[in-house]
Amino acid sequence: MKKALCLLFVSFLATFLLVSCESQQPKTDVKQDVTVKADAGGDMAVSAINRQVGDFSIDGFPGGSSKINKNDDLENMKRIVGLVKPIVEQVPDGYVMQITGHAADYPTKSLQASISKARAAKIYNELKKAGVPAAKMSYKGVGISEPLSGYDGKDPKQRRVSFKAVKK
Repeated sequence: MKKALCLLFVSFLATFLLVSCESQQPKTDVKQDVTVKADAGGDMAVSAINRQVGDFSIDGFPGGSSKINKNDDLENMKRIVGLVKPIVEQVPDGYVMQITGHAADYPTKSLQASISKARAAKIYNELKKAGVPAAKMSYKGVGISEPLSGYDGKDPKQRRVSFKAVKK
């Protein structure tokens, strides 16, 4: 157990340093407040994982689409996928990394739901291509039901994908 916690701590520290070094890019990531309850022994691991991925957000989706076209946005997506992959592999048994797609305020709730789910599926598939086992992940779309505070519902920052470890 000590060995696993030490490995988790070192992974967290390495990821933190890597993210800190790359924070000079103009992209801003979104901090989300995440609390996950786990069985004894799993609390620390899941909390550490959620602290690691809490700042990860993939944005740059054009309105009404799950495609990322701009080079800067593609590079950000690839960077985040590269950072999330080793973290997903540390998710304890009984948990998965949930990939959540978000949308701006579109005319209908069904359009918001379908676009946000397609965005989450896009990142899910990118992680699968990178070698992350599908059994370690899930995805969902939440439309505009989890908006970023401080941004208008139609702001392009609402069009994003976020991550957190959750119970299966």
